[in-house]
Amino acid sequence: MSHYLYENGVIHTIPGRAQTDALLIRDGHVAAAGEEAREQAGHARRVDLAGRSIIPGFIDSHCHILSYGLSLLDLDVSPAAARSLADLQQRIAGAAGDWIVGRGYDPDRMAERRQLTRDDLDAAEPHRPVVLWHTSLHAVLCNSRALQRAGIGPDTANPPGSEIVRDTSGRATGVLTENAMGLIADKIPQPNQEQQVQAIVEAMRVMASQGITSASDAATGEGPEIEPTLELYRRALELTLPGRITLMPQIHYVAPQFTDSTLPPSAFDVGNRPDHLRIGATKIFSDGALTTRTAAVRRPYTETGGFGLLRWDVPVLNDMIARAQAAGWQIATHALGDRAVEIVLDAYQKAGPAGRRHRIEHYMMADTELVDRTARLGVVPNLQPDLGVLGEAYIAALGEAGSRDLIPVDLLRRRGVPFAFSSDRPVIPGAPLGVIRDAMERRTPGGIELGPENAVTALEGIYHYTAGGAYATWADDRLGTLEPGKLADLVILSADPAPADPDDLSVLETITGGDTVWEA
Repeated sequence: MSHYLYENGVIHTIPGRAQTDALLIRDGHVAAAGEEAREQAGHARRVDLAGRSIIPGFIDSHCHILSYGLSLLDLDVSPAAARSLADLQQRIAGAAGDWIVGRGYDPDRMAERRQLTRDDLDAAEPHRPVVLWHTSLHAVLCNSRALQRAGIGPDTANPPGSEIVRDTSGRATGVLTENAMGLIADKIPQPNQEQQVQAIVEAMRVMASQGITSASDAATGEGPEIEPTLELYRRALELTLPGRITLMPQIHYVAPQFTDSTLPPSAFDVGNRPDHLRIGATKIFSDGALTTRTAAVRRPYTETGGFGLLRWDVPVLNDMIARAQAAGWQIATHALGDRAVEIVLDAYQKAGPAGRRHRIEHYMMADTELVDRTARLGVVPNLQPDLGVLGEAYIAALGEAGSRDLIPVDLLRRRGVPFAFSSDRPVIPGAPLGVIRDAMERRTPGGIELGPENAVTALEGIYHYTAGGAYATWADDRLGTLEPGKLADLVILSADPAPADPDDLSVLETITGGDTVWEA
């Protein structure tokens, strides 16, 4: 096993809180730091950092591993690839395959600044089904042929907690939100099992190149059964995975709605290597996204006058959360809007004391009263600083004044609430250094600064992406910092991040369990 002494650099054992100049790694764990590391080094291989820096491995506690891996196979229709409708239509017309599936579509960042429709897609491809996933993954845009394949017509009802968007004449525009996305998702041909396994491995390889040593799949499972998805991850585990994976089964597998049945975490088979593949929290969605105006908010959206939507009736949400908690689960609930955050806190409170570090994913909007309740209940917010990617869409939805308090870091910090940073990739690109830069700058793509009091320093950002991620995933006993006894998951950076601009930093080496899994 690995036996290394790293020295002659800045080593942030607890980013922003403790640092040293030497670190001893033995048998995949941190053995000692500082002078004790030198005294115990013995025959350890000595690594001269030459002024470079070490931080704990990044922990992406909210991303979508399989979805991200598969997105690498889809047509790129993000604003970087398609800045206008003409660009988008050109990419669609030139795409191969019986179905055209695109990822990253974001009308708020295209030149037209309007929601596109089925007619816009039909003009590029009237014969093959075209399905474009919104960057938030909370909406999809379809052409007419795709709507036909989904069986969506004038009389098709909205599935609960979603909308088949229609124009003033009642004709479907091609936009499907939230649960309505399942109408088309079930029709899209899926990659075979081997392709999906390779997608998981490739996703983890990309993340390792960005310094990520642990990642959580924040909505595990597709369709009526979760076992096929678990089998994909078990098979990926048999290959060379460069990082650790935590799976978060969707709650309808754990505590199905309108039933009394529940399953404990032990009912989900992920093999016998829990340090590499494990079950974490169960995931439930309470609302949608700000970018699609489906997040449940207290004040109406600037453009639409609507208040978003709830994915579940409140009594059903409360019942599933209570039953999952009783079965021993940590619960992670998706809630962006302040109305949704309030409803989720109510649900956690009704479920009673649990000591399970229940989480709220995204937590985009919260005032002082909601943050104080979060603190009292011991709930862990999991934030994704993404104003540098999606900030213009938020301003379009809420106005500039209404967007300044999004991602309420300052309130959480002042109230002493532990929280995590993560990416939600593939919603945003997701490289941790880029996410941290966004959290430091809080500037939209157009350069508008939103709520500078909520900004962080580089080391604060790293702390929330390492120790914060470990705390959120209930792994802080073994991950997140480089204290003796913990697993040796670490990243070698090109320079000390404290004084450096994240844009000037690069990941030189990613180490998991003392072994190099990626090197520049």
